[in-house]
Amino acid sequence: MIGATQEMSIEANVALGTPSWQASARPALSVVCTVYNEEEVIPELVDKLALVLSTLDFSSEIVMVDDGSTDHTLARLKTMIGQAPGLRIVELYRNYGQVAALGAGMSVARGDWIVMLDGDLQHDPQDIRRLVAEIANGHDLVATYRERREETNFRLAVTWLGNRVNRYLTGQRIRDFGSAYRLFSARLLDMMRDGFGYVHYNTPALYINARAGVELPITQFRRRYGASKWDLISLIQYNLDFLIHSKKITQVLLNIGMLGIFIGIGLYISSQVGFAEPARAITAPISIAFTSFLVMLLAVIWREVMQTQRYARGQPPFLIAGVWQDCGDGSPSLEAGPRFRSSGFAAIHQNVSAARPVESIDRHI
Repeated sequence: MIGATQEMSIEANVALGTPSWQASARPALSVVCTVYNEEEVIPELVDKLALVLSTLDFSSEIVMVDDGSTDHTLARLKTMIGQAPGLRIVELYRNYGQVAALGAGMSVARGDWIVMLDGDLQHDPQDIRRLVAEIANGHDLVATYRERREETNFRLAVTWLGNRVNRYLTGQRIRDFGSAYRLFSARLLDMMRDGFGYVHYNTPALYINARAGVELPITQFRRRYGASKWDLISLIQYNLDFLIHSKKITQVLLNIGMLGIFIGIGLYISSQVGFAEPARAITAPISIAFTSFLVMLLAVIWREVMQTQRYARGQPPFLIAGVWQDCGDGSPSLEAGPRFRSSGFAAIHQNVSAARPVESIDRHI
């Protein structure tokens, strides 16, 4: 299943005298984790990730994305360089939100497989081993569902409603669309990559384009530090991606339109047969409801138009200020500046994407 021309393990490269930075240039696995004002958890989080990855039989890297933190998160991350092998830090110019930050991390990630997880220690890094083990079963997407959640009743209710709506919109029988702990083949990112190599990450594209997915149960722990950065507006905007990618939305809109036509005909007939006053009484509320719906639909369309325009121009929803890594002596060095796209960064990633071998983790499982 795996050809002889595929990348060698990092141990084999070192034995042949290849420099360590070249040996790890193409890791088999990239762990992408976004953080925003999480300075308290950084040492423990990075240590746990490094410990788990050290037990795997293939090369890996940790891509930590600092989403414009205003505390000492970035400084804490830089102190971990040299202590955690393969650690790379993506510094964003300002705060863009978790979805955009994930896209930035995945644009920089070099692995054939991607693990994404939250950076607040609500996800157990030890579960990475369980996710990776599913690759041997032919899965290109290993998602998770939160079997146990230590969350507020409001968050649980919103998740319950969102999962049921999203199942209908996507046609995917997924238990938990909101669980951000996933492993997937980097090939799926090609469906989200623009012409300049940037990843415009969105969750429904993963589920829709995956060939063989599976869900594993996990426990999501309560936060020990800080507070969630998600609010009601953020949850609504996140779920709009499911609406836009839905194949059923056309049918839903047609049904609403037909309903409006029948209501209009019914009200007109009522006004002609002696029920003019009741008809006028309910006309105003119905008109307000349909007008509000059209305004909301216009907002969704405008959002999609703007995103499509950015995608076509190769303008990502984030600006990377720099990518930090170990310069060889345990101290952080700038791998790429804020204008790395003009220096051929995107072209390199396009070539890497086109030349990806068959998933190299399989042979270790």
